[in-house]
Amino acid sequence: MFSKDLARMYAYLPIKLSQLAKVNPEATLEIIQDWGDGRKDIRKLWETTINALEDAGTASDRVSDLNVGGRGLPEE
Repeated sequence: MFSKDLARMYAYLPIKLSQLAKVNPEATLEIIQDWGDGRKDIRKLWETTINALEDAGTASDRVSDLNVGGRGLPEE
């Protein structure tokens, strides 16, 4: 079964990757390569992206604006 959280992760991952690319392009490229090569599932890609944003100090409103059970996801 495909959950709403998974659907939102797929929808918002490109937005989060765009934010990350502005502060850490190398991490962004690595995540995109993992995604394209199928090395990580969407949940792991999401967590890696959110963690990288937090490590870069961009965990302020941009990340917390999008917060739900799946960390960093927008509320409905």
